[in-house]
Amino acid sequence: MQQNGNGFKAGLATLVGALALVALPSIADAKSPGHRHCAVGVCHRVMTLAETEAQIGKMRRLTASHYDDCRHDRFNPCGLTSSGEVYRADKPDNAASAIHPDGTILLLRNPTTGHAAVVRVNNFGPFHANRKLDVSRATAERLGFARRGVTSLEVMVVYAPTAAEARYQRKRRYDPVPGYIGGADSFDTAYLRYADMTLHKRIARRDAVACQIAGKRRAPRLKLVASLTGEAYMRFARN
Repeated sequence: MQQNGNGFKAGLATLVGALALVALPSIADAKSPGHRHCAVGVCHRVMTLAETEAQIGKMRRLTASHYDDCRHDRFNPCGLTSSGEVYRADKPDNAASAIHPDGTILLLRNPTTGHAAVVRVNNFGPFHANRKLDVSRATAERLGFARRGVTSLEVMVVYAPTAAEARYQRKRRYDPVPGYIGGADSFDTAYLRYADMTLHKRIARRDAVACQIAGKRRAPRLKLVASLTGEAYMRFARN
């Protein structure tokens, strides 16, 4: 009799899990900037692109969990993410967000461990309580909260997507982001490390624009970058 009771409970749990997956929005329309979406009794409103742009440079705390490959996580359906990109649970560079549009790049830091990562949002979720982020398994491992399961992360938008980047595109592949960037004793330190890692790309882009304006074959060098420090450096790195 006890055995039958346990079997019934296990079957009920499996059924509830299956119903939860069925209730999730379809991938193609699961995430529209500015729209409110609901699944399994939980609703989220995704920021518009303008609202996401306005969040650049502002640090906030969000409750985050993590999810794994569908072969190991029964609550994660197999298939493409809401952006159309293939999910990579083993890479510490991607995350699902309940409020940020797909294509958004976030700087994350776990204040408990000091570890930081730069990830791109490529999926929708989680739909559970007050959680706003579901990072990949590898990201949670590098940030030091995989065993704990849920934690509060310091989060900053460092890049807002274009309309095309936020739209579903089957088998898309976003440009790579840094992923895990190491330990940082403060969020400012983590941001400066990210800025250092991406500064050469920003300089190259500015050089290219300057080259087009000047009509020259070779882009000018921006020697003044070496002298930028403090707030001036932060402002330059964000542009």
